[in-house]
Amino acid sequence: MCGSTGCKGGPSSAVSSVMIEGLAQFVVPLFQTRIVFGQGKVNTLTEELDRLGVARVAFICTPLGARRYSRLIASLGDRCATVFAEAVPHSPVKVSEAAAKAVMQSGADATVCVGGGSTIGLGKFVAVTEGRPQIAVPTTLSGSELTPIYGFKSGHEKRAGVSPDAVPRVAIYDPTVAASLPARETAQSGMNSLAHSVEAFYMPNANRLSDVLATEGVRALFDGLPGCVERPSDLSARATAMYGGLVGGLLVAMVGIGLHHKICHVLGGRFGLPHGVLNGIILPQAIAFNAPAMPEAIDRLASAIGDDDPSAACFRLAKRLGLPLTLREVGVAEADLAPAVEDIVAAQVPNPRPTVRR
Repeated sequence: MCGSTGCKGGPSSAVSSVMIEGLAQFVVPLFQTRIVFGQGKVNTLTEELDRLGVARVAFICTPLGARRYSRLIASLGDRCATVFAEAVPHSPVKVSEAAAKAVMQSGADATVCVGGGSTIGLGKFVAVTEGRPQIAVPTTLSGSELTPIYGFKSGHEKRAGVSPDAVPRVAIYDPTVAASLPARETAQSGMNSLAHSVEAFYMPNANRLSDVLATEGVRALFDGLPGCVERPSDLSARATAMYGGLVGGLLVAMVGIGLHHKICHVLGGRFGLPHGVLNGIILPQAIAFNAPAMPEAIDRLASAIGDDDPSAACFRLAKRLGLPLTLREVGVAEADLAPAVEDIVAAQVPNPRPTVRR
């Protein structure tokens, strides 16, 4: 339809120039992952293997996952070369190396990783070290399946690497698969994903595109997470939350992660605490800490949430989801924090407000 400012060929040059003037320069380093989203889409797994030319796969999951996803494993038939069901939180280096060895010895062309960030992280390690591409079927909301970041725990330290080879070739999002996940794990990973979208508002390379996505991610998780926890079989809520998790993963790939996640990684590695639990505890505090130094980001975040106090809103969400709200609740004493504080401050992670030890 034509208006007074232009006809076929799009908007007038006057409108275009106004739009372009409002855009800052930015770089978006996206990696190519085929995203398959929707109820029942896990049933297309063999089609995706055919599309990639994969003959045999190694199925990677947690010990519980071997039973939880037994039907999916069975559906692969002879294409399943081996099942490695030893994924655990933080991917200790011994487990990561054992997974790589098992996949290599099985002769699998690729991995199928069903589960959360720990499981998909093993597939990433295998992809980088052994050159076996990954097909990810995420059940949690961490968004790891869309990022080039992979990690493992060595001693007390959580180490991370970045490689384009770590990015799964295909990510299948199916709320019917994720519905079997316990409510507590859904809540934990949801707070992790929420932190991805929140941090994206104030990362140094944030831009208009990331702002739009971050708004989408925040709204989807605030809308979907309570339903996932309070009504686990609610596939509509599950799909909404999964969409928020997907967006969070895209944002990590686009603009990275900041101080909030550094704190969670350090505390998780040092005290052996689940990453999602720490996100629920740290996120409200990180927002409150940074708020005086980022008023514009706070305004955008407040608008996305629909609350003038984003820190308090995130605290209330974590409480509604039944998550711990303090480090003391998860067994961390203030007297034990000094070494972790040193690690966090020494990292000098980009942050709106300077981080120094007091």
